[in-house]
Amino acid sequence: MNNKLQHFLHSYQIQQEYWFIFFFIVSWFISYISFPVIINISNQKNLVATPSERSSHIIKTPTLGGVGIFIGFILSFTLFGAIFKNIQAYHLIGSVVVLFFLGLKDDILVLSAKTKFFVQFLVALSVMLSSNLTLNNLYGFLGIYHINEFLSVLLTVFVFILIINAYNLIDGIDGLAGTIAICFLIFTAVIFYCAKNTAMSIITLTLLGSIIAFLKYNLSKKNKIFMGDTGSMIVGFLLAFLTINILTIKQVIILNTTYEINPILIISLLFYPLIDTARIFIIRIFIYKKSPFKADKNHIHHRLLQLNLKHWQVSVYIGVVTLILSTLSILIVDLNIHSQLLIILTLGTAFFSLPQLIQKNKNVMLGSLRKGIFVLLSTLALTSATSCSTKKDLLYFQTGKKNAIIDNRIADQKIESNDILSIKILSLDIESSRIYNSELLSGGVNNGINPEIIKLNGYLVNDEGFITLPVLGQLKVNDKTTRELELFLSKKLIDDGHLREPTVTVRLVNSKLTVLGEVRQPGTFTFYEKNLTLLQAIGMAGDLTINGERKDVLLIRYENNTKTINHIDLTTTGWMSSDLFYVKQNDVIVVNPNNAKIKSAGIIGNAGTLISVVSLLLTGFLLIKN
Repeated sequence: MNNKLQHFLHSYQIQQEYWFIFFFIVSWFISYISFPVIINISNQKNLVATPSERSSHIIKTPTLGGVGIFIGFILSFTLFGAIFKNIQAYHLIGSVVVLFFLGLKDDILVLSAKTKFFVQFLVALSVMLSSNLTLNNLYGFLGIYHINEFLSVLLTVFVFILIINAYNLIDGIDGLAGTIAICFLIFTAVIFYCAKNTAMSIITLTLLGSIIAFLKYNLSKKNKIFMGDTGSMIVGFLLAFLTINILTIKQVIILNTTYEINPILIISLLFYPLIDTARIFIIRIFIYKKSPFKADKNHIHHRLLQLNLKHWQVSVYIGVVTLILSTLSILIVDLNIHSQLLIILTLGTAFFSLPQLIQKNKNVMLGSLRKGIFVLLSTLALTSATSCSTKKDLLYFQTGKKNAIIDNRIADQKIESNDILSIKILSLDIESSRIYNSELLSGGVNNGINPEIIKLNGYLVNDEGFITLPVLGQLKVNDKTTRELELFLSKKLIDDGHLREPTVTVRLVNSKLTVLGEVRQPGTFTFYEKNLTLLQAIGMAGDLTINGERKDVLLIRYENNTKTINHIDLTTTGWMSSDLFYVKQNDVIVVNPNNAKIKSAGIIGNAGTLISVVSLLLTGFLLIKN
């Protein structure tokens, strides 16, 4: 059956993105038809939540929504693995099953917090060790990048437990937990798809299908069901698992634009669960002097309900703020990580504290709104004024006459030791010229444009500047350019009576350059063009970032046993008339950060960051106070 379905998908040339849609639909359908059965059994067996003082519902409601989510996700994901024989991330299934039974027992019998933490710890540790999946990079936070193995294990387990329990704590009103999960999964589905990670894409979309099906019943008035600890435990764990997998992706190309992935995107997507959990713990421990695990109605969503908003309206508001913060985190990805974090924390806290300020101070509601908006806009304006680049910092070729014609030709570079040459010798008599080409003598075939094959078929210039050609023997080449070598070989073949009217082509096949600094894709690049411009070289590295210094790009060149450092102003055109317009073998291009990037470096790097810190502390104080 599996082979037939797989053959069907391939025979009709169904593209991979349609496979994703197929499994999304399967997951949604399985969950959707499961929920009525689960609701019916829950009502018959009295597996329901009874309204209490802190409840936001007034009738008995089934709490086993996580069962339907589990069934839809597990069956769809295992179907994917069975059909396409993809066992990647199958270690995940065992962990999900353990958490399913843990949550199910908690929904029915109620477990202690210590028991749940212990099982969560073991599950997180097991999935981490079985998949070798750890967080070993802080992405420059507090100046730290790589951390040792022991700390990475502790950090990974902490992230699992934090996200699981933060997600569990927000499951207090209809639609909220499902909305947060949907926002998270939509963003991550795009990232995994663009990163061509099939297994993670399937996990994301199958979970998304199950939660969308759940949300329909969770928001229903007649056939309502809660997610329960079963659902929040499973979904929270999967969100944590996807989070760590996302952070293993360094860069992703979306709509022809390269984005760097860092923890700020995750913080934005999970901002509400994280900030609400932090707030609840502070209030319960330091203000009410009680256990942080003792339930109450001090959550942000409870305060929003006090504004006479409906459950779905509160969920939509929090979901929209989550999408705004997540989109903003992508737009500011070129800032340093501390600036990104401060901006997201400040704006996110302001978004979620303003409704509470309105509810607490109804008499001065308009005044508070105006002040809040004024402070927010002032912060953004000052931050932009002190840290953002101006138009003059970003534009190329700001000087120079319109329609100017610049005519300069590059002088061929002399062949040097360790260069690899591709030499093709042809003539009207193909068989006669065959013996002069080593790859043809060895029975080689045209291997396309594979760079490694081209290099293997080439001729390496030794330390003394010689190469050895079939028939022609050892020849000195390091005193010639590629064009001069072509003319020399043609003349030698004719004068020595080897061939008539030969055609000789010489190319340098290991030409490389290095681009470093504020570009989107720094690295070392191989090129085969005889004349490659500096602008084309920068284009190979994805262009300068918004923080690249365009007025002082360094071109380090090694030529005639001499290293030279050239400073190029890309906002002018004068350099295009010099020999710097074309890059040469082993050139190194360094793009330094501009003043805006330098000022923003560090935790307190500029006035805008300082204002963000003050705004964050102020909004945090008001959030806790109210």
